[in-house]
Amino acid sequence: MRCCIYVKSLMLVTAIIILAISSTYGATYNFKLGYIIAEGTPIDIAAKKLAELVKQRTNGEVEITVYPASQLGGEMDIIEKVQLGTVEMSLTSTCAIALYAPELMVLDLPYLFPTYEAAYVYLAGENGQRLLKTLDSKGITGICYFENGWRNFTSSKNELKKPDDLKGQNIRVTQSPIYTEIIKAVGANPIPISYPELAKALREKVVDGEENPPVNVYSEKMYETQKWMVKDQHTYSAFIFKVNKKVWEALPETIQKIITNTAFEMRDFQRKLSRECDPIYTTQLQTKGMAVYEPTKEELLLYKTLTEPVYEKAKLICGDEWVNNVLQFKNDWDNGKYQKDADKYIMNYKKISVPTNEVMKSFK
Repeated sequence: MRCCIYVKSLMLVTAIIILAISSTYGATYNFKLGYIIAEGTPIDIAAKKLAELVKQRTNGEVEITVYPASQLGGEMDIIEKVQLGTVEMSLTSTCAIALYAPELMVLDLPYLFPTYEAAYVYLAGENGQRLLKTLDSKGITGICYFENGWRNFTSSKNELKKPDDLKGQNIRVTQSPIYTEIIKAVGANPIPISYPELAKALREKVVDGEENPPVNVYSEKMYETQKWMVKDQHTYSAFIFKVNKKVWEALPETIQKIITNTAFEMRDFQRKLSRECDPIYTTQLQTKGMAVYEPTKEELLLYKTLTEPVYEKAKLICGDEWVNNVLQFKNDWDNGKYQKDADKYIMNYKKISVPTNEVMKSFK
C-alpha cells in the first residue's frame, strides 16, 4: 500500500516537474506577427486563428504572438523589421512594399480586377506566385495573399459622386507611386501620410480625404471626420503574409508545411469573412452619418477612363512585362478564359463558415 502511494506521489512530482520545464522553456520557435489593421477586423481574426492553429498543429513547438493596430509601427517599419529579422512575420499591403519589390505594385493598378474571383485567380496563378518570389532577393519569403478589400474615396469637403468632385482636394496616399498617379488622375492632390497617422491627419484637416476599404474606414472611426464616400472601388487591396527568409529556411520542412497549409486555409477563411463583412461595414458607416454613394455605370466609366493612363506610367515603375501581363490577364478574363477557375472559388467559398456576427460585435 505504501509502495503504491509512493509511486503515485513520484508520478505526480514528475508531472509537475515536466509541466514546470515546459512553461519555463516554452515553444521551440517564438515568432512575432505584425500588421497595422485594427483588432477585431477580419485580418486580425484570421491572424489570431492562424497563430492558434499553428501552435496546436505543431504541438506547441511554434508560438506566434500577434501585434495588431500598428503596435510594431507603420507598414514600412514592419516590412523593414521583417527584412532585418527583428520581426519574423507580417501582413502588409502590396502598395507598402514599393521600395522593396516595385513589381508588386502592378497589383495596385486601377480597375485591374473586375471581381473578387478575378483577383483570386490571378494571385494564385503562375504570375501571382512569381510576384511573391520577387521578395526572395530582399530577404523575405512570401507565403500567400490575404485580403484588405476594395478601396474607395472619402472626403470631409464635399459630396463625392463623379471624379470632378475630387478635383483640388488633398487626399492622403500611401507611399506608393501607383496610388500617387491614381489620385493625380482624378484631379486631386496626393499627400503621403502613414496609416497610423491618418486618423489624426483627418481630424486636424491636414488632408480633406483618403481612400480605404470600408473595414478600415469604420474600424479607425474615420466617419467622425469623413462625411462622404463614393464606392468607386478603384483598386483591390491585397495583403501579403510573409516571413523573414533566413528564419523560414532554418525551419524544419514539417514546420514549414504546417505554417504554409494553415496560412492558405486562413487566407480563404479571411477572404470569406472580409467579403461578408464589407457590406455590413458600409451600412454601419451610413448609420454613423456617412453618405455612401454607389456610382452609376456612366460615372464609373469616367473613373476608369481618367485612370487608364496610369497603366502606361506604371511601366516605368513596375516594368513593361508586368503591366503587359496584367493587361493580357484582363483581356483573357473578359473573354471567359478563367471561368472554370472562378467557379471553383465560388463553390469553395460557399462551404466556408465565418463568424460575421461576432466580428461586427467588436465595433458596435
